[in-house]
Order: sequence, then structure tokens, then C-alpha cells
Amino acid sequence: MASKPELLQYQAADEIGQDFLLAYQRAVLLALQQQGILNETQFKDCVQKLEQQVRTTNKSNSIK
Repeated sequence: MASKPELLQYQAADEIGQDFLLAYQRAVLLALQQQGILNETQFKDCVQKLEQQVRTTNKSNSIK
């Protein structure tokens, strides 16, 4: 079993990965919006859903 410092290190790496994934997904959505595939409302809804998913994932993965 991993020690507490190792668990914190893995958690930090996971959060960085999630931040990167969120930024990448936002960039893709922005590109779709700029190409006219998504309108402003659809773009905002998708970003909001992504952020909610990340918050939910972070809560379930937090170290107790």
C-alpha cells in the first residue's frame, strides 16, 4: 500500500491530468463553436457539464 505522501503525489498528478483534459475539451468545444457546429448556448451547456463532471470526479477521488 502507498504511503500518505505517495497518495498525495498521485492525487496531485491526477488533478493536473484532469485540468489538462478539461482545458483540451474546452478548446475542442470552442473550435466547434467557431466552425458553427455549436451555438453559444450549446457551448456554455457543454462546458458547464464538463466542469460539473470534473467536480464530481474530484469529490469521489479525494483522499480521506
